[in-house]
Amino acid sequence: MTEGTITLIHPGEAEADDEKTPVFAEINPVGRNEFNDAGQAGYKAQYQFVIWAAEYDEQPEEVFNKKRLTIYRTYGPRSDDKIELYAAERIGNGRKS
Repeated sequence: MTEGTITLIHPGEAEADDEKTPVFAEINPVGRNEFNDAGQAGYKAQYQFVIWAAEYDEQPEEVFNKKRLTIYRTYGPRSDDKIELYAAERIGNGRKS
């Protein structure tokens, strides 16, 4: 586990119109089962991010390490008021960060 900042994104018509919200997150790699399940849905799963549930507003994308990722699954809110975001590169996603 590591900690850092991610930027949650509500995409606009153009990248300049994106609504960006930086948040602090716990950053974890995904496990083998999650990687395989995501692959069957067309995603290259990479990370699980844990943030405060109140900071998440159904954003479908995020930027981490200068990579734009798709949030393909969420879990929570958990009993500690946090939510898990599962993010991946979309196979064939043409838009770049």
